[in-house]
Amino acid sequence: MRTLLFIALALTNLCMSPSALSPSPSQWIQIRTAYRTALTNNNHVNTFESACKSHSQTDAVANAYYATALALRARASIAPTTKLSLANQAEALLNAAANSQPQNLEIRFLRYSFEYGTPAFVNMKKNMQADKPLAIKFAKSPSPIKDIAVNFFQKCTELSETEKRNIK
Repeated sequence: MRTLLFIALALTNLCMSPSALSPSPSQWIQIRTAYRTALTNNNHVNTFESACKSHSQTDAVANAYYATALALRARASIAPTTKLSLANQAEALLNAAANSQPQNLEIRFLRYSFEYGTPAFVNMKKNMQADKPLAIKFAKSPSPIKDIAVNFFQKCTELSETEKRNIK
């Protein structure tokens, strides 16, 4: 009986440890701020990656952001083999996040923007058609990164001018 109680307490402590929980509101601010900075400054990709990596195993949205950090590392990489390896990792993680929470608009936007940015010859544009309406819905919804989504879609060549006008 004591052993069982000890095991239950140990598992409770493990499950309640900060690394096993979803990011706190302040950690989400840190993750999204790091994302915002890393989009325009390759020197901040490592900071962004660190901000979301510790939560990527327990939170699907954090996993999608971690995948996006890997995609940004791929974009900044010079070696083609490194680019492809990081892009493959990013694709797998984004797909896992989207499969885990298929109706999560933020995840679908992150995956859509990743796939949009990949060259056609790497064959990573498989979910764009399914993600597009959800990603557009995300851009129309209140969000801490709404401005990033709106700006992305205003430059996106996959949208018609009418679709672009409807995103504000």
